[in-house]
Amino acid sequence: MCVNDFKYDILNELFNVGVGKAASLLSEIISKTILLNIPQIKILNRKDHELNLEDYLPKVLDGTLMVSSISFKERLTGKANLIFPAKEMRTFINLCLNKTDDNISDDMNFTDIDFDVIKEIGNIILNCILGEIGNHLDMKLDYTLPEVQVFDRIDFDKDIKRDECKSIIILYITFVIDGTEIRGAVLVDLTLNSLNELMKNLNLIEDEFNG
Repeated sequence: MCVNDFKYDILNELFNVGVGKAASLLSEIISKTILLNIPQIKILNRKDHELNLEDYLPKVLDGTLMVSSISFKERLTGKANLIFPAKEMRTFINLCLNKTDDNISDDMNFTDIDFDVIKEIGNIILNCILGEIGNHLDMKLDYTLPEVQVFDRIDFDKDIKRDECKSIIILYITFVIDGTEIRGAVLVDLTLNSLNELMKNLNLIEDEFNG
């Protein structure tokens, strides 16, 4: 599917607004300034060829992964995944919980409290991002509660390939907390019909702008 620069600009703006709201909410919760940005987005189609996600996310799909996911339906059907390497997520959790012991950063045994933190982070970021799409494009979405899973890279690739969704929007995101930069990604998996529906609504915005 051909997506012109204007549609990319609209999506990028919507995602940036959503990410900005998520950053504000997270900052209030942990009483620290959190900066979040999306340098770029990509839209990939798995209909015609096999996609190797590592080609697009070499710095994220590194070793063990922490993935927080929510599914959605109604006008759009799919699944949104917040993905961070486990080491990066450990650093992020420690910063959120004000843990400064250097030895803790090497501990990859995540506790129930850690998983609760990841769920809350995922819930805020994914709901803000999807909510912005739904609100501005007038597309009602019904969400599930977030689920957190630990994957190695190969298992995550298999999980994505089993999914019925044929299109992926990749958002490259970066947290900055206390001067520490943490890189991750959001993968929004969409059915082909949902991607077509999304593009249809973006066409309306483009027509209004050009009209």
